Amino acid sequence: MRRSGWRSGFVALTAMVLVLTGTVVASAEYDSVPPPPGGTFSDDDQFPEEGFIEAIAGAGITVGCNPPANDRFCPDLALTRAEMASFLVRALQLPPSPDNPFSDDAGSNHEEDINALAAAGITVGCNPPDHDRFCPGRPVTRGEMAAFLVRGFGYAEDPQTDFFIDDAGSPFETDINRLAAAGVTAGCDGDRYCPAATVPRRQMAVFLARALDLSAQVPAPRPAPPYPDVGEGKRIIYANAEHRVWLIDENGQLVDTYPVSGREGIPAPGTYQVFSKSVEARALTGGITMRHMVRFAYGPRVPYGFHSIPRWPDGRPLQTEEEIGEFLSGGCVRQPDVKAEALYNWAPIGTTVILLP
Repeated sequence: MRRSGWRSGFVALTAMVLVLTGTVVASAEYDSVPPPPGGTFSDDDQFPEEGFIEAIAGAGITVGCNPPANDRFCPDLALTRAEMASFLVRALQLPPSPDNPFSDDAGSNHEEDINALAAAGITVGCNPPDHDRFCPGRPVTRGEMAAFLVRGFGYAEDPQTDFFIDDAGSPFETDINRLAAAGVTAGCDGDRYCPAATVPRRQMAVFLARALDLSAQVPAPRPAPPYPDVGEGKRIIYANAEHRVWLIDENGQLVDTYPVSGREGIPAPGTYQVFSKSVEARALTGGITMRHMVRFAYGPRVPYGFHSIPRWPDGRPLQTEEEIGEFLSGGCVRQPDVKAEALYNWAPIGTTVILLP
């Protein structure tokens, strides 16, 4: 069951918004309904920030990223300035404003929230000194995010500590230090803050939960779908259309099940056996590498197998874990890195693989 609406998931909510010299100070107390088993969203199960995502979902601050279904959060997607506006307006319960100070947000789903944010003095735009544009589609940087949060939550005290070594000269340095002093950020890598880096949506969930003093709401494990009643003994079942594998042990007990990314209709349905394994594998072109390859079928040029998300020579993944569950492969079966290693260790050569349509 999904939680939706601003007050859905609340047992009690006390909020106060004061506008003092252009600064909004928010005080809120939330008592959220625990998330359903598996969580509100289907695409954040592998992320350590899931509990914080659930916390802001329970508080009505996010409803997802894929309307109208809104069953995904898109945790790795870079947060835009427009989305940031909506998050903050919901978190601070800012009233709407009749003013329309920016020329570039007409038609945006977030236009009303952008206007409310400007009226509260939390943003002045993106193009000084004119300040007549908001740049709604541009990803928000960590430096900008610090300024938004400091203005929104009223972190006005100037700290005596310079927390990070990489923000000297940044126009956001004071805001970054205020955010650190408030305990909302610990940086991006030890003594660095990465002010120019973009903010994934999952990180924004953490910042907002900390600022609102929301406890992480870690959901109970998602109930595993029953595995298809095919085959016997220790086996891997791969349902191509469902983008899912099941690992079954010798006693018929489910060891694990999780979504994967393959290619539609490839390989053909049938029963196969694992015939080769290698920790490292390489594509024929492009210098692309895969880890924990478990081969079970022959293709026209190369064998097909289960493996981790492939990477370019510079280490960039060909797809994100968020995109697992879509047809994105050339024929092999891509898995989250942790799952690929686990299957590699679990399935010896000779293990049965049953491929369903």
